[in-house]
Amino acid sequence: MNTTPTSSIPCNAAEGLDRRQFLATSSGLTLGFFLSSKTEEAQAAGSTLSRPTVINTWLSINVDNSINLTVGASDMGQGSPSGLAQVLCEDLMVDPSRITVLQGAPTVAAPAPIGTAINTVGSGVTRGNFWKLRDAAAIARETLVNAAMLRLGDNNRDHYTVENGRIRHINGKSVSYGDVARAASQLSPPASAPLVPDAQLRYIGKTIPRVDIPAKVDGSAVYGLDVRVPGMLYAVIKHCPSFGGTLAAVPPTPAGMTAVVPTKVAAGTARGSELVGAINALAVVGPTTWDAWQAARRLNPQWTLPANAASLNSAQFMSDAQALLSSAPAYVAGAANPPGTAYIVERSTADVDLALSNSAQQIEASYSLPYVAHACLEVLNCTVDYVAGQRCEVWAPTQSAKSALTVVMALTGMAANQIIFHTTSLGGGLGRKAEVDFISQAVQVAMAVGRPVKLMWPREEDFTRDVYRPMALVRVRAGLDANKAITGWRYRNVSPSILGQRGAVLGATGDSQGSEGSNALPYSFGANLVEWVSHTSPIPVGFWRSVGASINTFAVESMMDELAAAAGQDPYQFRRARLTNPRWIAVLEAAANAASWGSPGPAGTAKGIAIGTAFNTIVAQVVEVSQGTGGPKVTRVWVAVDPYLVVNPGSVEAQIMGGVVHALNATLYGRQTFVNAAAQVKNFNNSRMIRLREMPTVQVILMPQPTAMNRANTIGGIGELGVPTFAPALANAWFKLTGARVRSLPFFPTATMSD
Repeated sequence: MNTTPTSSIPCNAAEGLDRRQFLATSSGLTLGFFLSSKTEEAQAAGSTLSRPTVINTWLSINVDNSINLTVGASDMGQGSPSGLAQVLCEDLMVDPSRITVLQGAPTVAAPAPIGTAINTVGSGVTRGNFWKLRDAAAIARETLVNAAMLRLGDNNRDHYTVENGRIRHINGKSVSYGDVARAASQLSPPASAPLVPDAQLRYIGKTIPRVDIPAKVDGSAVYGLDVRVPGMLYAVIKHCPSFGGTLAAVPPTPAGMTAVVPTKVAAGTARGSELVGAINALAVVGPTTWDAWQAARRLNPQWTLPANAASLNSAQFMSDAQALLSSAPAYVAGAANPPGTAYIVERSTADVDLALSNSAQQIEASYSLPYVAHACLEVLNCTVDYVAGQRCEVWAPTQSAKSALTVVMALTGMAANQIIFHTTSLGGGLGRKAEVDFISQAVQVAMAVGRPVKLMWPREEDFTRDVYRPMALVRVRAGLDANKAITGWRYRNVSPSILGQRGAVLGATGDSQGSEGSNALPYSFGANLVEWVSHTSPIPVGFWRSVGASINTFAVESMMDELAAAAGQDPYQFRRARLTNPRWIAVLEAAANAASWGSPGPAGTAKGIAIGTAFNTIVAQVVEVSQGTGGPKVTRVWVAVDPYLVVNPGSVEAQIMGGVVHALNATLYGRQTFVNAAAQVKNFNNSRMIRLREMPTVQVILMPQPTAMNRANTIGGIGELGVPTFAPALANAWFKLTGARVRSLPFFPTATMSD
């Protein structure tokens, strides 16, 4: 298959198509069908109304036998566009090399037109659209066969076979898809069509090379930073160093620069202390990025800091969390429930405090995790060509093109059909590029100077003005009886609310992003109480790879290891004996067996184990460590993964390995600290990453594919699943090696790149 990531569909594409409506075009057969985003699924969940038909992917089969699939998923290295095409070609019965993937553009229309953007979040692109793609491909195939039957004069379907886009009749005659595409576009497609039987699958479940890789290796892939527009200027952003601060006065334009443009917090981009309408940054505009960057560094604007700036520091945040561990007002239905409220996420009918008091052993521990930046390799950037009253063209590396389009419309006052939006390749997303603050700033600057502008955030701005993974403090109390069964489990997580900062009204169970990975666990916990408390810190927080699971899995699996130690039992066997879900047991066993858990490793090493879930996928990791300089050195990692089914094993393995690297950096080094509401870690020099020579060997074990695929079974995600179980497995290995229990991350909080 071929990938053309820079293509886009105008925002005024055809609207209101029926789900199975075919359009007769000069090119041949075009099929519109629904691909959901996680946002759309969430909005539809629980609704008593039938969900409107949304058509946002476009399959076209052309008279020249070319096949185009337009999808809105962003390409940030995860391989989803190639994976979607791989799913499509199975039931379309064509070789993957026949499919050209085009990048779709966003829309605000409802129902959405074909070819529009899907939010690329929550490891959801493939798992959310697997069956929809298969159905669409099968319907297209059978419509083409129907056209062939009309041409060849035999309406007996059993007399026809299809192979690689060619329809063959029993008498030897054949036609290609392109031969009958135009005729097929005049037919009414079937409501459904048979899928390729599981035993005959040729592509799903096979490793097929991703076609986006060569362009990324040879430099021809277009990222946001690569965009050039004739006559454009270059802008560099400079924020108030303290969150919640605002610009006191616009400074004079430096010599050689075009303008200094103040930028405000646009509606839809406010997070934490950054309020809508506040002027919290300015952009220096000049003839080159370098010139604008240096001018911005020399600029010394005056800022008005928030009145409570002195209290917005890391020590105070932890002190507040400690207080909320012990005392926080309970959620009240219909009340305001401000930050500092305690929510019950899950509770058994049995009283957990009574169960704990009657336990033979009680174990209590607290686990803390810091704010962590996304640190994408490609800094935030956006290019805008704005012509007042006529059009606005935007190029951006974004995970949320629809949200970006909405912001552009609000800022410019333009209708959607006046805006052309290009989603470029992303040099890392990790949740940060689901935000659209940088896009809103670029639009404001372009409107102010009246020329095309590329806006870029220097690395220091990227680190110090992030929407961070929330800090968290978790306390777990658990009990064991005389037989070492768990009698009670009391769990409380205190962390800022991602959804609350986005205006969500939290229900009785609080923020799902804060509690994921802590509830509905298949352990025999006895009496059980899981709580989440919204921390009062106003530091902006956001979606960071694996979100809440990266916090809660560390706490849960660290405590499970502490319980195993208290019981005097092997950590693997302790978990296995208390798991109640056969799939979890199988995944745990697979990781342990791959790592030869029962056998000693090389001298001077030890292994730790952890298991968890996120985005409907079960993951277990075994991490082997040795003694490094001042702490652990990770030597080998085994990861067993069960997402129910796998489209491209090679892509899955690559994603999991990448997740391990991401988790390793965060577990050993990742943290952001604050003084007077100002972030202190400003660049990679003080945010160490592992070096190539430090990379451990990683083995990925994929659980067997189902013998018969069942639509009722939930497909899991992959992109974020290498992260959550790594930290506890590493901490547990370190305890086994040294006897020292690490309950606060990162392992090396003061490490620099010179270490």
